[in-house]
Amino acid sequence: MHADPDRLHPPARGPMPRRRTDRLEDALAWLVVSLALFTLVIAVVSGSAVHGREMDRVEQERGDRTPVRAVLLQTAPKVPLSEGSVVLPPARVPATWTGANGVEHTGLITVRGMLHAGTSVRTWADPHGALVGPPASAASASIAAITVAAGILGAGWGLLAGLWAGVRRWIAARNAAGWAREWVRVGPEWTGRFR
Repeated sequence: MHADPDRLHPPARGPMPRRRTDRLEDALAWLVVSLALFTLVIAVVSGSAVHGREMDRVEQERGDRTPVRAVLLQTAPKVPLSEGSVVLPPARVPATWTGANGVEHTGLITVRGMLHAGTSVRTWADPHGALVGPPASAASASIAAITVAAGILGAGWGLLAGLWAGVRRWIAARNAAGWAREWVRVGPEWTGRFR
């Protein structure tokens, strides 16, 4: 005797019914995805703005700062970082240089290594002849832009991931409680154990 196949596999009657928590989870998933894309747009726009500002600064510094040759007036002191160290720390040594305006200046410059008096060292000066650091590079502008964009993405997407995990946990708890209530109602009939 064969079992009736229609009895073992009843015909489908359309899609499974959806719980309110399923609809809520779908709506929140769309919201989280939309916010993630919005965060991406904000990160790109902010990174581009930072890159533009940094490139303006790079161009200004390139125009304001000129390389000059400073001549050391004393030998750089040999002060190792620690006993037996072969690396010498930077030292401040008196030097003289001529600014872009033609005025001669004297002051302390930072040098690395054991340099003797009379050694010529390349450094940078502003339009008034004061020593400054080298101009920023285009790479530093790109690094600043990437850092800002990555920071916004990391913070935004991390917050959204935490929010999504919390929502999923809350929905799972609600579903578990609903299944427990439903099992109390239909469980005895399914298991054949009536009270």
